Amino acid sequence: MIRSPDHLIVGGGIIGVAIADALAEAGASVTVIDKGGIGRGCSEGNAGWVTPCFAMPLPRPGLMLTAARWMMDPGSPFYVSPKPTPAMVRWMARFGRSMSKARFAAGTEALVGLSTYSLDAYGSADATLDGGIGLQRRGLLMLALTENGLESARADATMLHRLGVPGETLDPDGARRLEPALEGRFAGAVYYPNEAHLEPLNAVQAIADRAGRAGAVFLDGVEAFDFAVEAGRVAGVSTTQGPIRAGEVILATGSWSAPLARRLGLTLPLLGGKGYSMMVRPPRPHPRIPMMVLERKVAITPYGEELRLAGTLELVDGDDSISARRVASIREGAEAVLALRDVPAADRVWRGLRPCTPDGLPIIGRVPGFDNLSVATGHQMLGIQTGPATGRLMADLLLDRIPAFDPAPFRAERFL
Repeated sequence: MIRSPDHLIVGGGIIGVAIADALAEAGASVTVIDKGGIGRGCSEGNAGWVTPCFAMPLPRPGLMLTAARWMMDPGSPFYVSPKPTPAMVRWMARFGRSMSKARFAAGTEALVGLSTYSLDAYGSADATLDGGIGLQRRGLLMLALTENGLESARADATMLHRLGVPGETLDPDGARRLEPALEGRFAGAVYYPNEAHLEPLNAVQAIADRAGRAGAVFLDGVEAFDFAVEAGRVAGVSTTQGPIRAGEVILATGSWSAPLARRLGLTLPLLGGKGYSMMVRPPRPHPRIPMMVLERKVAITPYGEELRLAGTLELVDGDDSISARRVASIREGAEAVLALRDVPAADRVWRGLRPCTPDGLPIIGRVPGFDNLSVATGHQMLGIQTGPATGRLMADLLLDRIPAFDPAPFRAERFL
């Protein structure tokens, strides 16, 4: 039987690791279990952005009309399974109700707070950990191919400026002066100078190492599959390596939190939003600045002598198959602004299921009806970006400290 910790975290992605780091720093006894390897889920293959300017809920006003057009295109950046389950139908209904301007503005403000804290936390880790975490502060370019896209980007920049995130609108020549690797025709860009990026797997493992030095225990290849409940408490967690008892149990397993929660009689409204990434050799000149091709929803991030191209959102729940057409569409989106046509085919294609809630905000906090159960999941495409802040907030709630952030937007009670 595995030693009984004060806090057991189920899930070893950035969210679970960040919670362990914050708890261990406070002197708490904490164990993290993961069925794969630390950081090997969605934390491994994402774009690696730490960009408060990208901190927006998925359900934004007007998305339904755009999504309806995208559904007619097999290579579009958004897709919903044509055979939805009852759970997906309920999720989509809630998703539609979350698209008001007021909800979008409030959700953006909450996510910007988490993202800004996390950017500062990564900066501190990069400066203090041996070898750093590979944080690079080169800003982010939001590239608009059309005038309508540029107008929307300007509106976002105005909203974000009010939240303390500065951005500058550039014409095509100004964008090319900033990033000489750009080519092709586009309408303009918004440049956010304070944003950063990192290699996500390396960063997660570096933070896990720090937590380990503070006393946290990380166990790979240990999968939770059931729970024992007694008098409103999780009395034990059944795992593939034997049962574990813990004072507090925290579910931080991304999209897999929903099926685990069902073992506890809980229904978490999570859909797995499938995304893809791939590594390619960059063109010459080598792009320096991460960029988003807005109309294609393709993220381009330079890593050493490679580029990571990432994109698409397929609301397909548990389907983790690879669509060759969507992989190709990501490359095509990047080719709209970079000279990739003579670059060899993609290497190391990756896909992952991002945990998406219908209101676009993560679920962080204690679960009603249980004395010792908490959830930290539902971060959509912003897990890396909001991980350290989620860890801090979760630790504050578990240790009965004054929360560093208002927990209300993320409370589990809104769904349970």
